[in-house]
Amino acid sequence: MATAAQITANQLNAQRSTGPRTEAGKQTVSRNARTHGLAAKKFFLSDDDKPLFAELREGLVEHYQPATDHERLLLEELAEAKWRCRTARSMEASFFEIVIDDVRKADPALTREHALAQVFLRDDLQKRMRLMMRYLSSAERAAEKARKELERVIAIRGEAEQLEQQRAAILANRLCSVPAPQAPAGPRAVAPNPAARNDSRPDSDPISNSLSPA
Repeated sequence: MATAAQITANQLNAQRSTGPRTEAGKQTVSRNARTHGLAAKKFFLSDDDKPLFAELREGLVEHYQPATDHERLLLEELAEAKWRCRTARSMEASFFEIVIDDVRKADPALTREHALAQVFLRDDLQKRMRLMMRYLSSAERAAEKARKELERVIAIRGEAEQLEQQRAAILANRLCSVPAPQAPAGPRAVAPNPAARNDSRPDSDPISNSLSPA
């Protein structure tokens, strides 16, 4: 029977696991990849799962509104990682249900809680649980990494767009503050001078002056 310290150590070892190193172990993992897709390098979807995955991806598109090819690629990676998380959690729940049923078949007197406790007490069940937890932890880390990267790229784009809007607003304000050019003034009209007209006329008639008595 494993002690509490052994259980904790097993869980820590599962987190630090680097995967199989022998050829036999690698072949086993390869078969697992074809079975459930959690260890596959290429994303795996059955025909039944495709509509559910499309619904998941559409929800992410509606939430994040990717605007560039890079953002759409990151969103695709996030959708795949979240799907692997969903698959791993579903398999985890099924795993515990199967274990409980098997243990209670061997000992019908056990309650569900006592049967579930056997997962942490039996070495053979712990080995299976460590494998399940490794798949789940890997999927959750990948999903978190993809989410952070997508949100980081979207935030950078948002800051750039906001800066561009501010620059456009500043330029528009400057254009509005510049006075409109005025049309050049034409030649100035000079008003006639009545005094000048009077001075140009002779003071008297020279003929009349010659006939007038001295």
